Amino acid sequence: MSNLTIRMNPQEKRELAAWAEAKGTNVTDYIKRLIADDMATGSPDERAAAWFRENAPALSAEAHAIELSGVPGAHLALNYPGQDA
Repeated sequence: MSNLTIRMNPQEKRELAAWAEAKGTNVTDYIKRLIADDMATGSPDERAAAWFRENAPALSAEAHAIELSGVPGAHLALNYPGQDA
């Protein structure tokens, strides 16, 4: 299993550490176990479909924002390396 970095506010981190300790483990091993258990449940297609169902509203909102404002940073990519290059 590869490394995983999760950024969270200090209070959430303390709460997660307390929860993991109550389960008799540390945060890293607790999260790795959650991920391994999730990966063992269902096929990749089933997991992807479940993820999509849970995140459909956020994906829709992001698609709407892109329709209205374009892709963030696209102007940088379209104009790189600049006209003087």
